[in-house]
Amino acid sequence: MPAKLQYLGGILPVTIMAVLVVYCLKDVADGITGIGGKELIGAAVVAASYKWKHNTLLSIVAGTAVYMMLVAL
Repeated sequence: MPAKLQYLGGILPVTIMAVLVVYCLKDVADGITGIGGKELIGAAVVAASYKWKHNTLLSIVAGTAVYMMLVAL
């Protein structure tokens, strides 16, 4: 495979995830106590659980569950 394609194959997944994070958090208000606290806590849970277990599905489910619990409270 050409070197350029190997480079793109290595860098694009991280780039796509970064764009998705920015898109999801673009409307979050400043500060934890503001409107955006729930979203930031959910994103932190996703990051922490992925760092802990290295399981993407578990991280997404955990972050979604925490966010939904915070919204319900």
